[in-house]
Amino acid sequence: MGKKVYPLGKIKRKWAYTIDEICDLYGNRKLHPQTVRGWIKKGLPTIDKKKPTLIFGSELHQFIGTMNASGKVKTEFHEMFCMKCQDARKPYKKEMQVELDRDFLRAKAICSECLSTMNKSYKKDDYTKLKLFFRTVAVLGLYDSTASTVNTHLGHTEAVPVNESLQMEMF
Repeated sequence: MGKKVYPLGKIKRKWAYTIDEICDLYGNRKLHPQTVRGWIKKGLPTIDKKKPTLIFGSELHQFIGTMNASGKVKTEFHEMFCMKCQDARKPYKKEMQVELDRDFLRAKAICSECLSTMNKSYKKDDYTKLKLFFRTVAVLGLYDSTASTVNTHLGHTEAVPVNESLQMEMF
């Protein structure tokens, strides 16, 4: 299981929190009080050594922000993040599948190390640059059609008239 990322928007910087209040902030993430005590041992500063343990919101914000950033891996343009290897990898045989999704490109490739599926998003304008680095195996949705497909055979079914004698036999 991957490392949990705790959102920083819930923390009030000018507020002092107890360990239980921090756990309540991240109740949907099932944060345990022992985890917060472990953070204190790793360097989360407390206000004083008295009970209950109080932590400034600004210190908590900085600590969690540093902790969230430590797990991130930067990938180059020609690399993708492999969830199985937990590192940046190049696609197998420099091949990828590209799909247009609103204003960005969704790329899918196979990891060159473990052969698992990798995904990455690119800007729509980067398509020509992508073709320099990779061989696009399949391009889905990158067409611009001005003609309507309403009158084509796709999805078009002709209504077969039902004979009146057949209708009477149904009842």
